[in-house]
Amino acid sequence: MTTLCSQNNYKIAIAKADSYINAIRTENEIVGMQYAVLLNGQLIHQKEYGYANLEHKVALQKNTVFKLASISKLFSSVALHKLLVAQNRSIEETLGAFLEDNYTIPSEWKALTLQQILSHTSGLPDQIDYGIYLAPTSEQFVLEAMKNKPFKALPGETSRYNATGFLLVKLVIEKLAKTSFEQHMQEAYFNKYNLRTATYGGFKKIIPNRVQCYQTKNGRLEMFPLNYAPPMYAAAGLNCTMNDLIVWLQHLLHGDYFPTSLLQKIMTPVTLNNTSAGDFGLGWEAKKLANGIHYAGHGGAGISSVSHFWGDGLAKDITVIILTNGAKKWKKSPKEITAAIATIIAENTAP
Repeated sequence: MTTLCSQNNYKIAIAKADSYINAIRTENEIVGMQYAVLLNGQLIHQKEYGYANLEHKVALQKNTVFKLASISKLFSSVALHKLLVAQNRSIEETLGAFLEDNYTIPSEWKALTLQQILSHTSGLPDQIDYGIYLAPTSEQFVLEAMKNKPFKALPGETSRYNATGFLLVKLVIEKLAKTSFEQHMQEAYFNKYNLRTATYGGFKKIIPNRVQCYQTKNGRLEMFPLNYAPPMYAAAGLNCTMNDLIVWLQHLLHGDYFPTSLLQKIMTPVTLNNTSAGDFGLGWEAKKLANGIHYAGHGGAGISSVSHFWGDGLAKDITVIILTNGAKKWKKSPKEITAAIATIIAENTAP
């Protein structure tokens, strides 16, 4: 009887979630999207809508490849932590402890801890502020351009989203892995866990079944190139299907990469110098919500979002993923949409 009730509750919850998504698609004029819901790491629903390519009216399908943009940071955070665990190193060690022989990196930067860099509390000057976006020619170019720029804040003082920090994360991963970032991710994750579609590359790379992304300028849809280059792949640039993203998340939530106790730390907001909570955990957005519920996740280019909710206020952990290739108008952000879906699921599957 309990199982039957649970199944009926799931059907009701999914029907309401689908109805909400249909309304949101219309309201935001989303070109193409997939969304998925997991309870305690188990997939309970997945659905796709719209077009992968609007020009040619190519329907979005289950095997459509998405540009994950900054959701890539979640993969990089996990990869770094797994290497640290394997080599008995600590997130509290300084950058200089790993990159002591890199003379391009200023001494002030080397005094920063990996925790400060991952949590966007380093205060580092951000390359984006200086017109160096996510497709620079080399790490050396970015470091040379940024090394004399002033810090935005004292380390640990405030949360301030920072692209340059993840260029440094890439360098640390390569140092620990003793190979290139792409090669390590391919061997340690994509091959090992059968993530067949996962690959790095910007809009110039030809990737089968990949979406064309769109943005709105002056009220009209246009191409959204999302250009990324290898120096910034730890920050952005990963492409994969929804299915492969789900598989990666399931392994993470089940403790296959490292103990779930470490994952809890990664997904917990860091403490700032004034003892208040920051806006990030260790590479993840993180926040303690009301009613004993916690959130962790990340957005991607303002068009996609991964959100994980857990805590005493929920009967089961809820993960909601929204992947899109853009919309004409974002009246609700992808992050807001994932939160609304999680609320629908929680309210309709409670015991």
